[in-house]
Amino acid sequence: MIEYLTEFPAHLTGSKLWAMSFIQLAHNSGHRTSVHQTCAVHAVERASRRVPRQQLVTRATAFLRDNIGDPITVTELSRMVGVSERTLRAAFHHVLGLSPKQYAINERLRAARAALSAADPGTTTVTDIAMTYGFFELGRFAGRYRDVYGEVPSRTLRHVTASWPEQAA
Repeated sequence: MIEYLTEFPAHLTGSKLWAMSFIQLAHNSGHRTSVHQTCAVHAVERASRRVPRQQLVTRATAFLRDNIGDPITVTELSRMVGVSERTLRAAFHHVLGLSPKQYAINERLRAARAALSAADPGTTTVTDIAMTYGFFELGRFAGRYRDVYGEVPSRTLRHVTASWPEQAA
């Protein structure tokens, strides 16, 4: 079968027309059409329906923004976008250079920082805001927050700026 591949012009390879022509040539030359050849046609059809990576990431990030307080898993996100987890991860890495989980955590941290900055320290706690944005392990939240912003969340809540790392404690 491999010898037949060289008989096709370059502009036909990778298309549905190429796959159909390949099967027809194999059939006309006395070879039986196999399941693998039929699958080749379906694979080419799927490829023609592929959604661009940028569009997948745009859909996923919009969903994450709309549900910023929910701890959404990559599995749930990939189902919502309509692709496999592997495809979603590859799209995120290609477009943003991050995994979907890293992106979601960064966005939730950003939202928590904005909420801490705007909150009244007399009526709001760091715990309230952390839990509002899906951070249920407060130690991890505080550690990530400090790594990203150079200060602990309570300092942001009190609206006191610190220079990292000397005054961040």
